Amino acid sequence: MKREVNVWSEGTKLSGDLFIPDDIKSGEKRPTIQLCHGWGGPKEHLNATYAPFFLEAGFVCLTFDYRGWFTSDARLVSEEVQGEPDEDGTLTLRVRPVRDVVDPFDQYHDIINCLDFLVGEECVDTNRIGIWGSSFGCGHAIYVARTDARIKCLVAQVGGAFQGPLIDSPLSTQRATEKARGEHGVLPPLNDGHESLAGYPDYAKMARYWTDAEKINIPTLLMDQQDEDLFDRTVQLPVLYEKLKDKIPASYHTFPGKHYDIYDKNFKASAQMARDWFVEHL
Repeated sequence: MKREVNVWSEGTKLSGDLFIPDDIKSGEKRPTIQLCHGWGGPKEHLNATYAPFFLEAGFVCLTFDYRGWFTSDARLVSEEVQGEPDEDGTLTLRVRPVRDVVDPFDQYHDIINCLDFLVGEECVDTNRIGIWGSSFGCGHAIYVARTDARIKCLVAQVGGAFQGPLIDSPLSTQRATEKARGEHGVLPPLNDGHESLAGYPDYAKMARYWTDAEKINIPTLLMDQQDEDLFDRTVQLPVLYEKLKDKIPASYHTFPGKHYDIYDKNFKASAQMARDWFVEHL
């Protein structure tokens, strides 16, 4: 059973889909998985792949689109001087919708608010919530697993561990200064876009987005593509695994092929591995 839901995240409406096993009984609570796609990946992809796969194993699942992407509303930002509110406390302003911007802090808070939503669902066992993240969402899943005690199990694949800034460069410093001084408005410059990815990264935010991932204390499965072509995988998940393996239940596995092969030719094997990890540890 799939139910369309709205999740409110910092005042912006996110479009989500809640998957609930058909055999669930009234009052029964099930282990639950929060799914986090990469960069600006659509929930519709997860709805056709990972969510139904995990659903078959009896898990409740939530998918969603990040704010400003696909079917979710955009964050609205005013570039005008606000002035004084009317007698009823409202303001009338021209606002700009912020869409297709990869802001890691916005996306992190979207995930946290999705978890807040899940806690309010009768069928969710709040003591057995896991998180799954892929690509850019891999780092989000790691970040949330480190910072939110509600997460009891982690599966993260084909992405950075975020043990240092995502982009730590003179450009990120320049963009942060330009944004604070109002020199390029609320949207990143169009030429900051990645040649092979949709949308525009907020370099100023990415320089400040990282966590001490080695302090994760829950069962953790990490998966990579052997011939990863979007970043240097050898300094990411394998390094994190070495720091975790002697402290918690942890596993690291690679599949043959490049980044996007995890979603097609290696989908069944990687999804099965993830599902088995959740079955064992949730």
